[in-house]
Amino acid sequence: MVDRIERIKKRVVIDHYPICIEKFRITLEARKKYKNLPVMVQRGKILEEIAEKMPIGINEDELIVGMAASKPMGLEIDPDYGVWEQDEIDSLKEDGYLIDPEDEAELQKLNQEHSPATLINQMGNIFYENERIISVLEAGLCLPPWKSERGSGVGGGYAQSGLGLGPSLILLAADYTKLLHLGADELIRQAEEQKEKIRFTDKDSADRFRYYQAVISAFEAMKTLGRRYSELAEAMAEKETRPERKKELLEIAKICSRVPAKPAESFREAIQCFWFLFLMLSPSTTLPGNRFDQYMYPYYEKDLAEGRITREEAIELLCCLRLKDMELNRTSGKNNRKKNAGMAKWHNFTIGGVKADGSDATNELTYLLLEAAAITKTPHHTLTLRVHAGTPEKLMQKALEVVRMGMGLPAFIGDESYIKTFTSRGLPIEDAREYVMTGCLDANVPGKSRTGPVPMVTMPLIFDIFRHNGVDVKTGKKCGIETGDFTEFTNYEEFYQGYLKQVDYMIGVMAEKDNVELTITRELLPDPLRSALMYQGIESGKDTFDRVMPFENGAVINPIGMINIGDIMAAVKKLVFDEKKYTMAELNQALEAGWNGYEEMRLDFEHAPKYGNNDSYVDEIMARWFADFCAIVDSKQTIYGHPLIPTGISITSHQPGGELTGATPDGRRAHEILADGSVSPMHGMDTCGPTCVMSSAMKINQDPFQATLMNMKFTPSALKTDEDLKKLSSLIRTYLTHGGKHVQFNVVDRETLEAAKKNPKEYRELIVRIAGYSAYFVQLNAQMQDEVIERMEQTL
Repeated sequence: MVDRIERIKKRVVIDHYPICIEKFRITLEARKKYKNLPVMVQRGKILEEIAEKMPIGINEDELIVGMAASKPMGLEIDPDYGVWEQDEIDSLKEDGYLIDPEDEAELQKLNQEHSPATLINQMGNIFYENERIISVLEAGLCLPPWKSERGSGVGGGYAQSGLGLGPSLILLAADYTKLLHLGADELIRQAEEQKEKIRFTDKDSADRFRYYQAVISAFEAMKTLGRRYSELAEAMAEKETRPERKKELLEIAKICSRVPAKPAESFREAIQCFWFLFLMLSPSTTLPGNRFDQYMYPYYEKDLAEGRITREEAIELLCCLRLKDMELNRTSGKNNRKKNAGMAKWHNFTIGGVKADGSDATNELTYLLLEAAAITKTPHHTLTLRVHAGTPEKLMQKALEVVRMGMGLPAFIGDESYIKTFTSRGLPIEDAREYVMTGCLDANVPGKSRTGPVPMVTMPLIFDIFRHNGVDVKTGKKCGIETGDFTEFTNYEEFYQGYLKQVDYMIGVMAEKDNVELTITRELLPDPLRSALMYQGIESGKDTFDRVMPFENGAVINPIGMINIGDIMAAVKKLVFDEKKYTMAELNQALEAGWNGYEEMRLDFEHAPKYGNNDSYVDEIMARWFADFCAIVDSKQTIYGHPLIPTGISITSHQPGGELTGATPDGRRAHEILADGSVSPMHGMDTCGPTCVMSSAMKINQDPFQATLMNMKFTPSALKTDEDLKKLSSLIRTYLTHGGKHVQFNVVDRETLEAAKKNPKEYRELIVRIAGYSAYFVQLNAQMQDEVIERMEQTL
């Protein structure tokens, strides 16, 4: 088993990825062929064309089949997000991506001939006509900054792996069990039955008819994919001379002749069916595996009992699935790449937790998924362990043994807080208990909720604009509201409320941006496949973004640098308003100078109370700030008539967000990186150990957030013994059962990271945890490498 896995791993762990245009060609040809059809029907036809025409192949050693692009490890140019101009293609090549010169020339020709209607351009048609909104976007309040030239948008598009409809910039957990349990044939029958029932008596009846046409096309595409791979495997088996490989190929042919057309009847069939569906729901870097250990366990249990599979064979298949996921990747325009460093993706498999009835959900497959991660030693797919009061200690130890290996997974999340996020907004507890991670850490309920826009809003940049009375100093434009002269605030409460007014205005503009994006997504980018796999997806007759879901979270607001703001407020309150050591005018003068020439003063502000040390002075300010932010977000509505929801992830946005932000009163210099995550202390400021960090975080009410994120770093020496793991397990349990939402760990020392930065070839497979995902350290940009290096090293 291990030899097979190592051979496959050598093929999927690479440094240079090919950029492909075959899917782009097929999509444009399909649009031309079906140009007179409505968008919904056309999108279904595109799926059929891709399934029939994309090149396929079965690599040596593979047990799970299905290529994600026209070339091995390739990324296909996406036609729906943004346009790849030549300067953006050049930047890809500079970063080591490979593109055939003929494909490069043809791409620009195709762009000119077809002028694709992309998400960015369609939004730009509205935003560039509205100075109030475009001034905020140009300032970079929503990362990355929009360019000032009309039609430029954020620059660049997406290049992604996967056979489905792009760009899929959503947090959505489709219900995989529908295809696994029923098969495509039955789902087609259900769609045809609903189509026959339609009577054209209302304004939506024609749209429902078209929806069913598209759904039928989508599942026909699924069947085509299985048929083609079955035929290929059989043809390869006929030529194969090695008996063992011939047997494997014939088994692959047999499996693919059944799934996804028919219900899966074995563990191997279920995994192959899952992968075909995963391919057709991609490209999506946020596509989750849901509660894989729950819905796949009955197949494993039955096969094991009947002697059709061994534990070792199951682990091998799970290892193969991890390595198939390594073939799914994405890159984007140069500005977008800054907030997604390390080829970020979040194919999150959620394990453990409680069942719908509240009992512990742990089973043997929970452990096998952890073993597969330990064997493959790859950053993807991500694993996230749900922790509750009854989580077995054996499972915690197994998970921490994997953490100790240094891959940054699994992450640990608290059932208590996540479930409250849903039940506090009216979802029945039985449904809430089925939540999964979509993307890094945002919770959704399979089939019953989905999130579209997730704007990365830099809160210290809003502070910068607040300090300049509504003006963004980078552009010189007034993009905010007038909240008063910064130097004339006479007390802390007046100062704090002034900042909140600016935040309220900016979040209002972000809500408008979200609503425009939701509207265009609904119009331009319907997806009949994922929509049919949602709750009542076939019965509803509507695309996912054309309906209100059982739990309505259509859009969120994601703040970057929340912790910096709490530290800012604490420093200003203490040094200006409580101790009166400095005036607001003196502070403003120092900040305008970027702290240059004010080093003694800067150190005073840096040494003011900082979050992460269990200091009530700053922690109480932080808790209030988080609560006030939630109230502001809750006051804004989406186009579905429900409030926006706050979330708290950073990916690597704290680096470009920091670049856009001037000096701040927490002692941070201009353009330096911000705090990562949402409840992680500013790097280097948590000096009292991990217990104090968690104590500070527990004072924040995290329940209203769809996600929060806490990063911690331990040296390998801190987790040497089983007793060390038991101590850490106890710490995690206490945090996650007392209001904490998430924690994840890097186990690596500073010396190793610094050596890897200097000699990347020698540390090619060094994995670190970033912000809700793991990545190869050497694939990060220099700023993010430094940020990981500078995180405080904790001991137990």
